[in-house]
Amino acid sequence: MLSTMDRFKNNLAKQLYGMTKNEAINKGICIDCKELAKPKCHTDAGNKEYLISGLCEECYDAMFE
Repeated sequence: MLSTMDRFKNNLAKQLYGMTKNEAINKGICIDCKELAKPKCHTDAGNKEYLISGLCEECYDAMFE
C-alpha cells in the first residue's frame, strides 16, 4: 500500500509527465523526453539520478542548470 506522499508524487508525475517515475523506469525511458534513458545517461551519477527521479542525465542537467 502506498503512503499518502507516494500517492501524491505519483499523481503529480501523472499530471506533469503522463506517467509515474516507476512506469518510466520500467519502460527504460526518461519521464520527461520519453526517449531511451540509458544512452542519455553519461556518468555514474547520471545513472543513479535516473533511478531516483526517472530523468535522463540530459534532461536533469537541462532542468537544473
